[in-house]
Amino acid sequence: MIITTVALIGAGNMGSRMARCIKRAGFALTVCDQDHTVLKAFKQEGVSVTQDPRDCALADAIIVLVANDEQIVSVTCGTTGFIDAIPPERQPLVCIMSTTLPSTLQQIAAQLKNTRARLIDAPVSGGLVKAEQGTLTIMMSGDEQDLNRAEPLMRSMGTEIFRCGALGAAEVIKVINNMLGIANIYLAAEAFELAAKYGVNIEQIAPILEFSSGRNFMSLDGAMTRQHYQAWARSQEAFFSLVNIVSKDLHLAKTLADEAKLELPLLNDLSRNVDATDQTVMKRWMLAAGQKIT
Repeated sequence: MIITTVALIGAGNMGSRMARCIKRAGFALTVCDQDHTVLKAFKQEGVSVTQDPRDCALADAIIVLVANDEQIVSVTCGTTGFIDAIPPERQPLVCIMSTTLPSTLQQIAAQLKNTRARLIDAPVSGGLVKAEQGTLTIMMSGDEQDLNRAEPLMRSMGTEIFRCGALGAAEVIKVINNMLGIANIYLAAEAFELAAKYGVNIEQIAPILEFSSGRNFMSLDGAMTRQHYQAWARSQEAFFSLVNIVSKDLHLAKTLADEAKLELPLLNDLSRNVDATDQTVMKRWMLAAGQKIT
């Protein structure tokens, strides 16, 4: 079944940008969010809007992009979740694009058994800049036929699409990616602050790192690195919203480690440092963005 109608639940910093990419690609879009300001903006752009996840049940594809596992379960399986509203004759493709645990996916899959709906997980990586550009990296896992069906929709949001295997595999890879990515973001900001104290800027460092052992996501392009830090630290609200998300992601990694009976001390230390993030870290990121701090 070809996807022509899409409902996206959770139009936050990432979700709103991804939603606009979907709209630009020509899909008929419905946006579901609890923020009236977000809904007003999308309505002015000609997008259907709602606060009720059940209104999303008729779409060909239902994307879930909320903040945490509790919200994922609520919008899917909860009292106002869309699963119970899926008509018997409909076969929507449910795409969990939030970062979550494989066990949460299994809970959703169990609830979907009484419907004809299909389920994949498709978490993303790349940050706000790439979300706006539609150049995200997307990891998909699930049944191969369902991934084939999802691919054109995913191509509207991302340029690097990876198929990862059985349901839940993409989420494991995403959590591992986030472990490394979050460490890079925090440590790179400290490294760039240190370099600045000695008169060396990001634009000088980045091309050298790209051909050296310090190569990482924040060394791809100096100008883009500044754009990332600018987007993340543009306001206290944006900054601490991101901190809450990355803190949650690290706690997911710790849960996976606990379930596997692994002791990962560096992960635990990173998680503690992220949980303790304060204004000093925000100022460091603002410096990395090229802003003057008064």
